[in-house]
Amino acid sequence: MFQKAPDSMIPDPTPERVYAICRMVAHQSMTKDELKDAMSLGNPSNSNYSEFNASLSVATNDLGALKYVDDKLQLAVDASCFVSPAAFRRFVSSKVFLVKDSSFLLFTKWYIAQNERVFTLDDWGVKASTASKEVSALSVMKENDAYGWRFWAMFLGLGYLSGTSLIPNAKIRLEDLFITEFPKSFPYNEPVQAMDFRSWLAAKMPEADLSGIWPMAVSAGLRTLHELDIIKLEARRDTDRIKLYFVDGDPIDEFSHISVREEACR
Repeated sequence: MFQKAPDSMIPDPTPERVYAICRMVAHQSMTKDELKDAMSLGNPSNSNYSEFNASLSVATNDLGALKYVDDKLQLAVDASCFVSPAAFRRFVSSKVFLVKDSSFLLFTKWYIAQNERVFTLDDWGVKASTASKEVSALSVMKENDAYGWRFWAMFLGLGYLSGTSLIPNAKIRLEDLFITEFPKSFPYNEPVQAMDFRSWLAAKMPEADLSGIWPMAVSAGLRTLHELDIIKLEARRDTDRIKLYFVDGDPIDEFSHISVREEACR
């Protein structure tokens, strides 16, 4: 799922299944067979077994969340990574967006760069086929891979599912970064110059091209956070500004400074 392209992104290892596996092992170390029985509620089937194996592979190989010790599965990271879906999401984000040549990141970068074009590509098969033609490393990508991608993209906060598209809006992805990474570089509640913020965000959010007008996903996410009073976007006079993706009727189309409210990031 999150390994070097052309790694498969089949739908079986959903975020919910991988999280459930990690939670069970966090509660109690167990063998693979014991975990399989627990996940199937004592009623195993061939389809359940396939889903289980795929999900366990993501947890162990792709995320490095679990490891084998004397034939038993144990946590390979701190248990705090699994105390809640949000904690798990932030743990996954800290891993998967660093694998620059993975099918997941390459398709994510392509999808975000399309902006409103994603709505003109009729279904996930067309989206996968188009990406396979436009990104050489994704040449073998199929519709099934796009189905698998969309579950994780939504879970990681890159947008919202609607019909045959993921509506680009990185509100949750950005909010997670403001909680986990922003205070390591900037103070809360104080304006940060847009150019400094861009350099920081480009390093923390490699899936988005921030070199020109910011893409729809990032722009929509920032506007949403501004409306929720989690951040404040300002356009001051005589200062360098960053342009956001144009939305007719939205009053915020650029900003020179951003501040993040500490209280909103607790």
